Amino acid sequence: MSRAGEAQLFRRAGHEFSYIRQIDLAATGGATIAVVEFYHHGQIDPQGKNFIVAAGSEVLPVRILQMGPGDFCRLAFQITSGRGPFEILYGGSPFPDDRRPKWTAQEGLLLEIREYKECNLNSFQSVKAAFESARTIGADYVPTVFHSGNPFATVPGPYMSRYSGVMQIPKTGTYGFYTSSQDCSFLLIDGKIVAEAPGRHPPERHARPGLRQDVQLTAGPHQFEYYHVATSEVGVAVAAWEVEPRGSTPAPAPIPPEVFRNAAIVRPAVGPPMSQSQRLLPDFRFNFVGTVSLPDNEIPLVVAEFRDVSPPALVSSARVEWDFGDGQTTQGPAVMHVFLRPGLFVVKETVTRAGRPFEMPQKIWIGPPAVPPRETGKNKPLQLDDILPILDAYNPAATDARSLLQMVQAYLTKADEFLPPPPPDTVFVDEEQAAAATQQPAVDPKTRESERRKYLMRALEVARQGLLNGKQIGDEELLRLLRLVSPISRDVFDDSTLALNLWNSVLSRLQTDAARAEAHLVLADIELNDLLALAEAKKHLEAAEKLLQDPSRHEYLGALCYRLRGELAASEGQQEEAVKALQQAELLVAVRRNEVERTAWRGARSRSTEQFLRSGELDRAAAELRAWSNEFPLDIVEGYLPLLWGKYWFARGRYEVVTALADRLLVVNPYSPYIEELLLLSARADMVLKRVDRAKATLESLLKDYPGSPLVGEAKQLLQKLQSATSERN
Repeated sequence: MSRAGEAQLFRRAGHEFSYIRQIDLAATGGATIAVVEFYHHGQIDPQGKNFIVAAGSEVLPVRILQMGPGDFCRLAFQITSGRGPFEILYGGSPFPDDRRPKWTAQEGLLLEIREYKECNLNSFQSVKAAFESARTIGADYVPTVFHSGNPFATVPGPYMSRYSGVMQIPKTGTYGFYTSSQDCSFLLIDGKIVAEAPGRHPPERHARPGLRQDVQLTAGPHQFEYYHVATSEVGVAVAAWEVEPRGSTPAPAPIPPEVFRNAAIVRPAVGPPMSQSQRLLPDFRFNFVGTVSLPDNEIPLVVAEFRDVSPPALVSSARVEWDFGDGQTTQGPAVMHVFLRPGLFVVKETVTRAGRPFEMPQKIWIGPPAVPPRETGKNKPLQLDDILPILDAYNPAATDARSLLQMVQAYLTKADEFLPPPPPDTVFVDEEQAAAATQQPAVDPKTRESERRKYLMRALEVARQGLLNGKQIGDEELLRLLRLVSPISRDVFDDSTLALNLWNSVLSRLQTDAARAEAHLVLADIELNDLLALAEAKKHLEAAEKLLQDPSRHEYLGALCYRLRGELAASEGQQEEAVKALQQAELLVAVRRNEVERTAWRGARSRSTEQFLRSGELDRAAAELRAWSNEFPLDIVEGYLPLLWGKYWFARGRYEVVTALADRLLVVNPYSPYIEELLLLSARADMVLKRVDRAKATLESLLKDYPGSPLVGEAKQLLQKLQSATSERN
């Protein structure tokens, strides 16, 4: 084609456009309105001024139904001529308004959804004025008046709606109209209200006498309008009628689509784009497959399928690649992708042919589908197991903070499926967890634990790759993520160093003083209680205190700060300072519960910890101990809490931590009723560490300082064993 002919292809009514898309409308079949949907790759301005629909050289009347979110466009055009080809021309400068033919079609029922505006729900005039001044969310032609929820919503919330069209009444007679809605609704014929449900209320579930309002209508066209306001996302709107109603017994029926000549509306497909510089451009379609929800999480994972629909001449012997705008990429002409959160994403398809790339980016809203999720072949919605293989191929470092959090939560949700049931004597168990455990098929305990640890490790590895190699920001998401994975690293896999590295990796990215203070406090906790690095713990503690300025003004962080200050002082042999700091921590958390509740929860924590230690579930024991330490910090002075911590660390094989705990309790409360048992445990730890002199000194101190202890006999036996071993070596 000559350059002049090429340019003419993109010119109509004296105006030149940048792109053309063919509309597959070879035969109109008597239709008068066509509705098309496509993505315009950022080439149509928000007001829709720089596009037209043409049939050959004729510019057709157009009604913009919806622009956005993203690059989505839905429009209707009148089929005023049977000649083609029908084309959308768009991009470039605005098309003059005076060259656009006016819309004259009366067929179809149009539903418009607009943003909610405050109005008097008992006044039609107030509702109408609010609707007409509100911003449009979306619109489309529909068969009849019926919807539940906002069909065009991206974010749940209140909204306003209007149905409008021309009714073709088949014969003169009496027509009874009904409306049922949540909240108010007003039905008008020829500008007059013929049925209404003003105010804020639920929908009428049953037609009862008195709801119908009768009106006389002549055969022929009548203007129809229906206004509705929903003050929440759970809005409902229904209109019905009775033709020549008889008696008082209601018998409503939907207003038939034929009354609005719905058959005159067709929905042709739109072909791939062409530009003056590139006749062959990539194009794709996508559809939502469904969502996967995670427990206690309002943000779903959204699954979508993408399919290449580029011209065959372009994709023949070509490589098709996808960039989903969320940091993840893949290849293939048809792919399924899991978006870890809803949102606007620029999805880009690249077709590489003969070494030359052809790109098509589209800004797409990814959110829960308005239709039920596709069944997977077993008559069930999409499950977590269906999408985990896709997540396994993701690059965590390329995700944002919220998406990384979602990805980790997906693996943790799977790991929770293999949690063993709570021990029988455990109190305050999660009722949902206990019920789920009874419904699970019998699994060998070793297999169950192996599977649980596999998914916990995967969650931890995803967080490690993401945080250490990525640049995510967002205090709330980063802190939630670290609160999830840090205990897994410390308590499940006994890797406190990794937990330390994870917190250190985000310290410089946190924006607020409170977030940075929390990070420093957790780092201080790991250094002090896991790694026994007192100097490093002190640095982090001082940094947190500086950020908080006055810890007593912060309940949770302040209590943690004082607890760690008390434990550090005890480690340094400062009894008075240690006890004072622990008392301050207790004062901050004591206000959360009354004394009866505190006693119950303290007992619950201790009994649960004992059960988990006996069953060997050390990570669950650690979770209880950590919560106990934060909720009742002064119990460190009483002694039973340090004793159970000592048993936990002994089971972990971290014997040096056991001895440090014994030393701290000797500082803060040498008269604790649990000091002898902790000292004996400390001596055993020293024996394992081959610190014979220290073990002997601990046992001798126990015998001297606590002669009435019931553990004296056991201490004497251990001491004799040590002395015999020393004599043999000598």
